[in-house]
Amino acid sequence: MNVKCKNCLPKEGIEVPELSPSEKKKLLELTLQSPIYSVKYLVDIYGLSHLEAKYIVAHVNRTYGLCNRCNFDKLDKEYMVCPKCGSLNFNWEC
Repeated sequence: MNVKCKNCLPKEGIEVPELSPSEKKKLLELTLQSPIYSVKYLVDIYGLSHLEAKYIVAHVNRTYGLCNRCNFDKLDKEYMVCPKCGSLNFNWEC
């Protein structure tokens, strides 16, 4: 799936690998521990570039339904652009 955030990469996006629910859960847990671990995991396991991995980790919601940028609390889709601030959110329910 190709995703883009107008606040980070306005003209281009990145391809997000298909992740199973268990992989999403592991990635979310790693992100909560340390974003560095998540970036390393994505680079090692999926062969993403460091920039792509950082982009993904920066957009993973720490709290389901809550925008990372403006704290809008009504996000209801898995990959959603916040209607308030326009930021991309990886809104994974694990």
